[in-house]
Amino acid sequence: MTIPAVLTALTISGAAEASGRYQPPSIASAALASASANDAAGGASALRAEASQSRGDVVAEAERWLGSRNMTGKGGPWCAHFASYVLQRTGHRPLANGMASSALGYGRRLVEPKVGALAVVTTRDGFAAHVGFVSGLRSDGSIELISGNWGRRVTDSAVSRRSVVAFVDVM
Repeated sequence: MTIPAVLTALTISGAAEASGRYQPPSIASAALASASANDAAGGASALRAEASQSRGDVVAEAERWLGSRNMTGKGGPWCAHFASYVLQRTGHRPLANGMASSALGYGRRLVEPKVGALAVVTTRDGFAAHVGFVSGLRSDGSIELISGNWGRRVTDSAVSRRSVVAFVDVM
């Protein structure tokens, strides 16, 4: 999948996310790598980091909605609204607003990905463009991400670790 196709699939709202600009040097050249968890062309199957019970309630709740269209009732880009929806349904506080960048201030930053954590995905230009829940790790180092508004549905997709600007603990 080409970078423009990935960006289209993300349904990025550049203007809406403009205030979420984040530009660490290592991200400026990062490319988004998207593939379905079941994509045979991807080669490696997802390595689930933990058993379902210990992965956290947010992943189990997010998995319930796989394949669904926008159930949040919010218009426009809805990945952050989906994250808030899942967080609220599991007894956590929601994100501060409907922008992916709001996840950057949600909780403690993690150095390494953790199943159940929020992952904020960025573009080559440094915009916080997408947010979802880490659901697993692949053997090639990519991150399994369950998120809303990826191809206009809730999906479990793989993203390059380099495209993740932050992992944020869900408390």
